[in-house]
Amino acid sequence: MRRPLVLLLLLCTALLVGSRFYPRVRYVDVAGAAHYTAAELAALAGLKPGQPLLWVSTWSLAGLTRDPWVESARVVRRWPERVLLEVTERTPAFRYGERVYALDGTVLPGADPLAAPVTLTGWGASRLEEATELLRLLADFQPEVLSYSPSGFTVFFADSTLYTPDVASLRAHWSGFVEHRGFSVAVYPWGVSVQP
Repeated sequence: MRRPLVLLLLLCTALLVGSRFYPRVRYVDVAGAAHYTAAELAALAGLKPGQPLLWVSTWSLAGLTRDPWVESARVVRRWPERVLLEVTERTPAFRYGERVYALDGTVLPGADPLAAPVTLTGWGASRLEEATELLRLLADFQPEVLSYSPSGFTVFFADSTLYTPDVASLRAHWSGFVEHRGFSVAVYPWGVSVQP
C-alpha cells in the first residue's frame, strides 16, 4: 500500500516540475482592448511568451483586474502554445467635475472628459451614488445632462426633459415616463405630470 502511494507522489511531483518547462506560451492574443493596447493589457496581466502554459490562470491576472479601467478579464489556454486574454474594459459614462466615471461608479483616471457622453452637475449634498443608479436606469435613452439638487434630479435628453425626486419614484412610474418620451415629464411619488 505504501509503495503505490510513494510512486503516485513521485509521479505527481514529476508532472508538476515538468509543467514548468513544457508546454510554454509562444503567443499571447488579446481581445477587448479599447483604452489600453493589447501589449499594455498583456503586460498588466503579466503574460509574456516563454511562461509555462499550464501555470497561466485567471488567478495570475490579479494585477490586471485591480486596474480601474478593467471590468473583467479571463484567460483561455489554447494547447499547445497560445494564450487568449479576454478583457472587458470600462468605458467613460459621465463626467462630474474634473473626474470621469464608468457606469458602475468607478473613477477612470486619465480619461478624456469629452469622451463621457453625460455631464453630471449639482448642488447641495452629493447624490453621486443615486445619480449613478439613475444613469444606469436611463442609459438606453441617451441622457445628455443630469443635474441634482436637494429636491431631486433633472435629466436633459436631446428631445425632452425628466424630473424625478429619486430613483424609486421613477421606477414606480417607469411606464409613465416611457409612454411620454419626447415631452417634459415630471415624476412624483404619487404620479406623473406631462407638459408639451
